[in-house]
Amino acid sequence: MLATQARVEDDNDTAEAAEDSIFADNDLSQDEKKQMLQDFLFMAASNGDGERVKRLTRGNKSSFVNVNKVDAEGTPPLVYASCFGHREAVMALLDAGAIVDKQDKNQWTALMWAMTNRHKDIAKTLLDHGASMEITSSTGRTALDFVPPDSEMSEFLHDAGYQIGTAGVADDFYNSGFSQDRFEEELAENEQRRRMMMESARNLEVDLGNLGIDEQPESPAEVDEGQEFIWDRCLHDQMFVFQENDINRILSIIITDMTPQRSASQKPVPANIIFLGARYAHYHANKDLLADWLETAQEKIYAVVDKHQWDMTMLAFWISNATLLLYYLKKDSGMTEVTSQFQAQMAGQVHEIYILIIRDAERRMDKVLDTAMLDHETIPGFEDITFQNEWKFLKKKIKVEAPEPIEKQVRPQSPKRRAQISPRNITSLLSSTLFVLDLYDVHSVIASQALAQLFFWLGAEIFNRIMSNKRYLARTKAMQIRMNISTLEDWARNNNRQPDHYEGGSMISTGENTESAARRHLEPVVQLLQWLQCFSSLGPEHEAIDTTLQQLPALTSKQLLHAVRHYRAEVGETTLPKQTLKYIQEKKRTLAKDSRAGLSSVVPIPPTNSTGPTNGSSTQTQPGPVHAAEEGGPEITLMNPAALLPFSLPTSTDMLVTYGAGFGGMNRERARRYIPTIPPDFFNKLDPTGQGTGKDELYKGAELTNDDQEDGQEEDQ
Repeated sequence: MLATQARVEDDNDTAEAAEDSIFADNDLSQDEKKQMLQDFLFMAASNGDGERVKRLTRGNKSSFVNVNKVDAEGTPPLVYASCFGHREAVMALLDAGAIVDKQDKNQWTALMWAMTNRHKDIAKTLLDHGASMEITSSTGRTALDFVPPDSEMSEFLHDAGYQIGTAGVADDFYNSGFSQDRFEEELAENEQRRRMMMESARNLEVDLGNLGIDEQPESPAEVDEGQEFIWDRCLHDQMFVFQENDINRILSIIITDMTPQRSASQKPVPANIIFLGARYAHYHANKDLLADWLETAQEKIYAVVDKHQWDMTMLAFWISNATLLLYYLKKDSGMTEVTSQFQAQMAGQVHEIYILIIRDAERRMDKVLDTAMLDHETIPGFEDITFQNEWKFLKKKIKVEAPEPIEKQVRPQSPKRRAQISPRNITSLLSSTLFVLDLYDVHSVIASQALAQLFFWLGAEIFNRIMSNKRYLARTKAMQIRMNISTLEDWARNNNRQPDHYEGGSMISTGENTESAARRHLEPVVQLLQWLQCFSSLGPEHEAIDTTLQQLPALTSKQLLHAVRHYRAEVGETTLPKQTLKYIQEKKRTLAKDSRAGLSSVVPIPPTNSTGPTNGSSTQTQPGPVHAAEEGGPEITLMNPAALLPFSLPTSTDMLVTYGAGFGGMNRERARRYIPTIPPDFFNKLDPTGQGTGKDELYKGAELTNDDQEDGQEEDQ
């Protein structure tokens, strides 16, 4: 169901046609028809398509669907419809025989979801159909325990004769950390997170399971388990013991067959096991075993990344683990030098995964870029404008929709509204990309560079498409496109990220934040749009032209003149004479020389096509505009969207702050989350006997020196 929901988008007509086509397809087996139609039912319940639910549960297709069947996530259709507040779908499912108290994989009923999300009308419908108040969730809570106090829901239940329970004082699987005084705020955050997961699954075409939906949070006790890790020596219980003939099997489990994990203890499992295995090989075996272990691990990571290069969750999971593994190897003083070559190769691999993440996001945005950013129109009145040397009577009049009132803009958009391609499609893809990077703890230095690279691509692509299509080289189109770009700028402000990058011993993070990066990389296209809006009104006055050109440093004279020569003038609109164009070219050249003379100490860093990762030892400088070609090089008309901005890995200091206790060792709780340990359940997976003998049995047989044994005994005491 999840894969289908992420990929299939259809209106009622095409949906019904798809159902009829599947039902009548003689090439499909009965089981295949049942599975496909069942997937449609799950999707209809989740999206609130009551009419589709009725079509599937009535008539000749009803024998192919089961209203009480659960999907791959263990969730029945009635729970989906109740969770998202779709009363019509709830009624249709109940009329079709849905079991009102059917529970999902975590023992939540439809009534519990309706109570939690404050869908009073659905709660009443379920109660009218006999929903039980006594059924408990996996943590022993009833539906009444999910009702926020002093809410409309509690008043409704109180008037109906129900007494609100008190079992909700304990944490629940979906409700971990909810306190009564913050219930409304945390409920909103939980709902927003869930919506972001659903939207990201659709945008990135990934399984909701990989986004951690409804995953049980770990308690602080689980995170804090374990003794202090000793980095300058290898204790017998701070390594992973393996045999040479078992390398391939173990690494296949933790790399090849590994699915992205989301919990704090599970996310770093591959990095932890690879590092702990390397410790054993280095300190208690030999360099050949160490080389074999690390080389095999790297080969398998390459293979799994190559296989899943269009799966954003898989890429984020492995770039996170690869970065964490580098941190471990740098922090272990005994392994830093002997693994230097492997570290360099792993740094290159991080950069390659980073590029795959960028290309995947670009590919998805490219599909809707023209419609969303160049053709989307909300300014009324422009459809009546006529242009010189163009016939209009044969053209279809474009209907322009006025912007929605602010009170509607803040509400969740309807499915029909979401289907209309707009700048929100681009910002939604940016949000989904950032959400996945955050979900898998990708270092902020890398995440910030990824966002900057995406804004560079957006700016370059929009710039090129405007310059390459005369239809967009018009004053009115420039105004509309500028408004659309402001949506990107708003997103950057609302999602502004400051990378955890520290230079020269400073305790204050530096580096370019998201808002500044967006402003810098969108600058050429913004200035191009400003030029298109104003140049026809400048006239031959040199003073006005001089002032305007000083405000357009990101554009070359060739770009300015191209826009003028191919400009789509309106009826009655004047353009610039040839002598003015010649003056612009000369003035722009003079401004470029003055700029070089005044800023000779600041050298802008141009984008390159093959920038390799640095170890982070060099300082990061914020380059000036990378697009202006007036600095002595050949002038260009179009930009290069495929160019890669300079990329650098987090420095050792950056990693220490992010993965360690930070400056002064104050954040010990965070440091404990990044101690290389192996969860107990993973020992069972790694046990070659399949008997789950656990950690002690796996470590049995390690050839420890007397000194190491004594060290271990001291730590145990």
